Amino acid sequence: MDAFDQNTKKALPLVRASVAAPVVAALRDFGVEPAFVLDPLGVSESQVMDRQNFLPHETIYKIHQAAADATSPDFCAQVGQSIDLVRFLPLGDMLAEALTLGDFFTRYTQAVSKESNAVTQSLLVEREHAYFSAKRNFKFSVSPGQTDAFLASIWISLLHRVLDFRWDPSQIILRVSEPDVLPRHFHGVQAIKCSPQGFSIRFPSTWLSHQMLSETLENPSDLTGATLGQHAPQDFLAGLQGLIRIHLGEPGFGVDELARLCGFHRETLNNRLAPYGQSASQVISGVKLEEAKKLLGPVGKSVGETALRLGYADPTAFSRAFRKWSGMSPSDFKKTVKERGRKTCASAVACCSPSFLRA
Repeated sequence: MDAFDQNTKKALPLVRASVAAPVVAALRDFGVEPAFVLDPLGVSESQVMDRQNFLPHETIYKIHQAAADATSPDFCAQVGQSIDLVRFLPLGDMLAEALTLGDFFTRYTQAVSKESNAVTQSLLVEREHAYFSAKRNFKFSVSPGQTDAFLASIWISLLHRVLDFRWDPSQIILRVSEPDVLPRHFHGVQAIKCSPQGFSIRFPSTWLSHQMLSETLENPSDLTGATLGQHAPQDFLAGLQGLIRIHLGEPGFGVDELARLCGFHRETLNNRLAPYGQSASQVISGVKLEEAKKLLGPVGKSVGETALRLGYADPTAFSRAFRKWSGMSPSDFKKTVKERGRKTCASAVACCSPSFLRA
């Protein structure tokens, strides 16, 4: 078994959904409604903007490609050049404290490890040259060209701002899978075509000692910052459960749609789940039951509201499914939760009563 097969069996290749957020947000400035790009892909704008969501890498590749198809070939790269890195990058506030470019890249490569479970980003220094690169550790069927152009534009533009008047594009070797989707005048940098397995930027290692200023990281952006407290799932089942939660409210969401989101055939998806002793249908049912219990219990939603949240237009159908999963009706479950709550409160009151304290 090769390294790719080992990785894909270990985890579903996921990345934080908001890596596509700047491109999606920029669509409106171009006069394109994001739904026009996202709806055919089965993704909503809110899902992309939610920084707690993770999506398959190939879904991100499709979003970037669809955005370019709806606008211009270099659209994603143009967006990448105007990113506010403090707000966009993971742990941006911590990165903003970097004193030098080398310090920044070191902090970044350490922080970004939680953002994807299938792409490795690294900084390698060999004498007079430094290499910043991203390498994919999984097989893919969708071109990552637009995504690489977006990411490469972020880093080339950062180097350009840090170097300022000392900028010398002849000192840079940029390798991307689709050079043609970069802007025509890309800070003077000429890109070289390489394997779609990743991209790399070579520049003088002396540049790493250049001072970082806060303004070099900040650009206008509509992307709001948020605390990132969630790692990319490192287990295939955990990643699959996360995807299911994102799409639970979609009517008719089932195994076929889940397999499509993962880029698998239905049979392949079930084969991947065999070591866990579950089928895709069982995993979906398990997530639905977990979410239903949260909504009916602590959240206090009605049976009808819970049914809609889980994609059921008919509360009766949801009630039948819930009884099949848990052995009781949703109404009985709500009563059980309430009764437990009363007993807990009664115990707390008893513990605090004067007679109990005297005892």
